Amino acid sequence: MLMKETIICTGYSRLPDGMAAKNLYGVMGVGFEIDPDSDCIINASCTFVTNMCTNFITNMFVGHDLKKGLETPIEKFERRYFGLGKKAIITAMRDAYNQYLIYKSMNFQEMSVKS
Repeated sequence: MLMKETIICTGYSRLPDGMAAKNLYGVMGVGFEIDPDSDCIINASCTFVTNMCTNFITNMFVGHDLKKGLETPIEKFERRYFGLGKKAIITAMRDAYNQYLIYKSMNFQEMSVKS
């Protein structure tokens, strides 16, 4: 069985003092596994200490079409997450999305050169 080639885009930001994740990781990391053909997030992870919080992020982002931007799931996250580091988490999400935009622009340039 052939596995579809996906890409992973990650983003990072500094965590505030008082978060357990800061003691373990130093930074908040968010990763999106993306199907580059459909631009959909097929998996997501982050450097939360608890699996519950990581699953919360995963459930919020998996299936999202990045052609629509990232604001809708971020707004949903902001309405539903009440913990330290909310700004840092959102910053890491946006950083991962920016890495995706860089990938897409590089891929578009390569396709233009081949044409």
